[in-house]
Amino acid sequence: MYLGLAYGLFPYLVKVMVPKKLRGINMPPDMPKTQVTAGQKLTFAVLACVLLCFLFPVASPLLFSLFLGIVIRESGLEKFKYLVNEIILYASTLTLGLLLGVLCEAQTIMSDKVLPLLLYGMLSLTLSGVGGIIGGYFMYFVTRGKFNPVIGIAAVSCVPTTVKVAQKCVTQANPSAVVMHYAVGVNIFGVITTAIIAAVYLSLLQYT
Repeated sequence: MYLGLAYGLFPYLVKVMVPKKLRGINMPPDMPKTQVTAGQKLTFAVLACVLLCFLFPVASPLLFSLFLGIVIRESGLEKFKYLVNEIILYASTLTLGLLLGVLCEAQTIMSDKVLPLLLYGMLSLTLSGVGGIIGGYFMYFVTRGKFNPVIGIAAVSCVPTTVKVAQKCVTQANPSAVVMHYAVGVNIFGVITTAIIAAVYLSLLQYT
């Protein structure tokens, strides 16, 4: 459902909320004035992880998993990168899918609680997409028309699906426009924000 809505709903959502003229805004890549080193990225990951874990201890496993990936990627340890990206990723995906398929009973699928949950999930994804585009419009006005509001849809943390959706919508309006490099950055920040919001929810649920 997650990927289905991202590919099926979000392009239409973008076309409804963003006129073709704005969808075609081109954003050529800016050369960074300062090069961010791997050490600086590692420092950011460690400090952010420690700070967020102190603020939301109940969500420490989630936050640690997120920033651990950044540390492994920037550390330059190719064997660990291969272990995580290839072996652990595919093995865990296969195991999770297999266990869910084996353990899921017909009574669970046919329960009267499943349909409302699906509808709530679809509504939350739709509202997330709307919120992302509104954020894109905010940046459009802040930059005085230099920011393509379509990039806001990439804030929905479906990696990298929403990035590809944003680029496809922009390409349809202006074949020469490229916004993927900006959309990737927005997508990563969406992932970090999602982890923080999930940590807040977990912390609130712990005390209710």
